[in-house]
Formats: sequence, structure tokens, C-alpha cells
Amino acid sequence: MGVVTTAISAAIIAAIGMILAWLGKGRSEDLTQRIDRLEGRIDRRFDVMQASIDGLRSDLTQVALAVGVRPRATNA
Repeated sequence: MGVVTTAISAAIIAAIGMILAWLGKGRSEDLTQRIDRLEGRIDRRFDVMQASIDGLRSDLTQVALAVGVRPRATNA
């Protein structure tokens, strides 16, 4: 009798586990898609920020050349 009860309990636990895994799978895929979209937005923002920094660096270089700043001496 104990073996039958144990087998029934194991079957019920396995069935519940499979149902939970099936329900969790859809949620996991949804979260993966949301994270991928977030990564794309962050990458685009960093690209815009990098372009802005590059433009600022170019402007500062032009100002330095106009003022007549000389390069620093290197320790060669």
C-alpha cells in the first residue's frame, strides 16, 4: 500500500512540476524579449552619447589649435 501511495504522490508532483515549467516557459521567453529590447535601447543611447562626445572632442581640438596650444613633451 505504501508503494502505491508513494507512486501516486510522485506522479502528482511530477504533473504539477511539468505544469509549472510550462507556465514559466512563456514568462521566461517574454522576459528575454524585454531584456533584448532594453539592451537595444541602451546601445542606441550609448551610440548617440559617443557621437556627442566625439563632436565635443573635435570642437575642443579646433579651439586648442586656434589658440595655439602646443603638444606636451613626451618622455621618450
